[in-house]
Amino acid sequence: MGKQGDFVNKNVDLKKLSERIQQFFYDDGFAEVQLDEDPNSSWFEIQARKTGALRTVISSRKAIHIIIKGTSDKFSVSIATGEWGKNFAVSALFTGGVGLVGMGFNLKFTNKLWKFIQDTIASLENSAYIEDSAESSLDDPLQILKKRFATGEISKDEYEEMKKLLE
Repeated sequence: MGKQGDFVNKNVDLKKLSERIQQFFYDDGFAEVQLDEDPNSSWFEIQARKTGALRTVISSRKAIHIIIKGTSDKFSVSIATGEWGKNFAVSALFTGGVGLVGMGFNLKFTNKLWKFIQDTIASLENSAYIEDSAESSLDDPLQILKKRFATGEISKDEYEEMKKLLE
């Protein structure tokens, strides 16, 4: 049981997306959360688990695996959930079906997580370009010159003279 979506022309900083998903799990009480990533940032893998004896009895164990892969402009997010087979078996064999309620909560949680991911993607739209343009403006000689003038490092005459040279 899981969900998947493809996202195009969003320009999302995928590292920030993965970090926010990781924080979502911590905020929801997951004790075991692991984030792995490709050194080139072309994929991120987040794994989170909630386990315990009581969760097993009420069939609400959670093991969630999220993969983010692609580029800021074209990427996919997939959610895979584990423990469903164990939850179903425990529910049917040991709880007389009461554990099906726990499984319902797991499905509800997966939908909540997917909505969080979609909302986070929307909030991070164009975040990859913002960082890129901020970095490139630091490399622009005119921007550097303007900053030096604004901070009082050079006088107005020096600013005007250097600006003519750069244009």
